[in-house]
Amino acid sequence: METFLQDLKFGLRMLTKNAGFAAVAVLTLALGIGANTAIFSLTDQVLLRYLPVEKPEQLVILRSPGPNPGRTNSDWQGDATFSYPIYKDLRDQAPVFSGLLAKFSISVSVAGQGQTELVAGELVSGNYFDVLGVKPALGRVFSLADETAPGANNVAVLSYGYWARHFGSDPDVLNKPLTVNGVAFTVVGVTRPGFDGIQIGQRPDIFIPVTMKAQMTPNWDGLMSRTDHWLGIVGRLKPGFTIEKAEAGIAPSYRAILEAEAPILKISQKGHDKFVGKKMVLESGSHGRPVLQGGARAPLETLMAMVGLVLLISCANLASLLVARSESRQREIALRLAMGAGRLRLMRQLLTESLLLAVAGGIAGIALASWLLSFLVGSIPERVGALGLEARLDGRVLVFAFVLSLVTGVLFGLLPALRAPTCKAR
Repeated sequence: METFLQDLKFGLRMLTKNAGFAAVAVLTLALGIGANTAIFSLTDQVLLRYLPVEKPEQLVILRSPGPNPGRTNSDWQGDATFSYPIYKDLRDQAPVFSGLLAKFSISVSVAGQGQTELVAGELVSGNYFDVLGVKPALGRVFSLADETAPGANNVAVLSYGYWARHFGSDPDVLNKPLTVNGVAFTVVGVTRPGFDGIQIGQRPDIFIPVTMKAQMTPNWDGLMSRTDHWLGIVGRLKPGFTIEKAEAGIAPSYRAILEAEAPILKISQKGHDKFVGKKMVLESGSHGRPVLQGGARAPLETLMAMVGLVLLISCANLASLLVARSESRQREIALRLAMGAGRLRLMRQLLTESLLLAVAGGIAGIALASWLLSFLVGSIPERVGALGLEARLDGRVLVFAFVLSLVTGVLFGLLPALRAPTCKAR
């Protein structure tokens, strides 16, 4: 520890004596590390972060490729939406799930506290919060008792953010009336902070039982219709089931459901086998319904590759500068070797100087990343469907920036450190 502190003090003194070189190096690193940190923050939020729910790795998204007669309303792939009757059949008969939830995103007009506004809402099944393991911050969330007869469940749950923004975190909001699309509702609960639904890029403000669909979409009911496919379904696998085992396990019950549905839908004899032969495909739902991810994955991965390449080029340039700088320090290096300094000690000293530059560049890069991230998030149009992205650097991103700084310091400092002990004084 004592020798490390000596290396640190000597490194700071040498960098202070060469302030111009140090400033150029820190600025170069700040640009590379800052850009990488900002893009990583976006990538982490959109592609890498798990849903903030209980055991997200158990969640799966249901899809059923194949003929789908009737009307399909989907914000993603058409084969990933189902009718409400099919959802209930699957919920009651599929043996591989411990729970199966359904949701549909809508915009609703909310009147309360003397103002009316258009907010993001979600029609959800009664077991929505139970399947996800999401507890309320205030009051209660829905249960299957809130999903009974059509039009009979006039209760609402507010998101934590909406409650804080529009109700001032008032605990007396419980049991207060709220008019949604002209229909009177009673607020029964507020979700816990950090939960914004199951779809990255959406931020529902209010949750309403799915059985209130006719009232929330007055120009289109379709709740009990088997030809209206509009619900996204997410399931939680029972312990011990993999996706492959679950697909095999659900196949018999799903075929039986389709066999019973075929005559109701008046499927022709010619199309019968193809219809009832549809497979249920399960995909990981640990990151939520991948609507935003589908369109953002390629651009984000391209950006990460580009800024990573920029940082590598910066490291190569700094390594060249350090090698050139070591040439001007040949007399100092030779003198230290002559006085008994070991080659490993000399290499460690030079690496310490490189790491000091990297840490300083990392600190400046974090400041730059914070500004760049705010700019990027603020410039995303609302129509893209990327709501809820945070313009702040969380702990995961700060750890990434710290590790990236250390790795960068080693990358551009290793070659000069290896070359330096071989220098000879002129």
